[in-house]
Amino acid sequence: MSAASERPAFAAHGAPVSVLIDFDGTISLEDVGDVLLGRFVEDQAAVHNMDQLYVEHRKGSRELIAWDMEVLPRDPDVLLAAVDAIGLDEGLRELVATAERIGAAIEVVSDGVGFHVERMLARLGLDGLPVATNATVLGMGGAGVTFPYGHPACLVCGTCKRERVRRHQEAGHAVVFVGDGPSDRYAAHHADIVFAKSSLAAWCETSGIPYEPWERLGDVTRWLTAALADGRLPSDAAAVEAWAASRRRTGTFICGPEVWGVGRTVAVDGSDPADSDRSVDLPQGTPFPPGVRAARAHPGASGG
Repeated sequence: MSAASERPAFAAHGAPVSVLIDFDGTISLEDVGDVLLGRFVEDQAAVHNMDQLYVEHRKGSRELIAWDMEVLPRDPDVLLAAVDAIGLDEGLRELVATAERIGAAIEVVSDGVGFHVERMLARLGLDGLPVATNATVLGMGGAGVTFPYGHPACLVCGTCKRERVRRHQEAGHAVVFVGDGPSDRYAAHHADIVFAKSSLAAWCETSGIPYEPWERLGDVTRWLTAALADGRLPSDAAAVEAWAASRRRTGTFICGPEVWGVGRTVAVDGSDPADSDRSVDLPQGTPFPPGVRAARAHPGASGG
């Protein structure tokens, strides 16, 4: 596994497109955390309660992931054996090959327990893909979890998928995001093109976010090839700015310190970020709260 660069850089030639892909339930056929918790934790009522608090925005993923690792077995061999039995969408190979052929960037963006991602990608021969995810040292419980891709001023999510999208946009790329679950909504709000299924598709419907439905990653590969050919995606760097101007939700946030304030570990009141009164539109020049060194309202500024 290659750790994703904090600030991605791209070759001068090739399609100015980044494909950012969730892992659990997107590359893996099942959510790895859900599988492990369902198999090894006796108190399923507690598991359901924690999941519900997360879905209702009353727990952040940092707290949820630390709790998950605290209640799971400490024996690494037990956990890794279970991970090895979880299926993968082998269409990822073709998607990566297509991205490489057209010169697009591809990155795995995951806000799960993290330790499984490299091992599972290696099964597909893709352990060299750039990955932004949480770091977990097995055998240490919740104390072994750290968040190298978290937002410096917002402590709700472990991996800030929002900022991964914005980093790629700031570097001059159109961003295609592929996901399926609750942790993907913050990326979906900012991505230029969204592929959604399951609960993410439902959220996009509720929130008025246009999306492409998908079932397997081969659907994304076919769309990507066709979209570059017919102009639905920009084919060169000179076209990105005009292309993005008609579709990018520049300066509007539904999460992070701009909405919730600095240092929050949960949304302010547990409100759904899809609610219109939780969305903040920041005009050019708006000052940010003290400590927000990473989140700016407009692509081209630094992110975090």
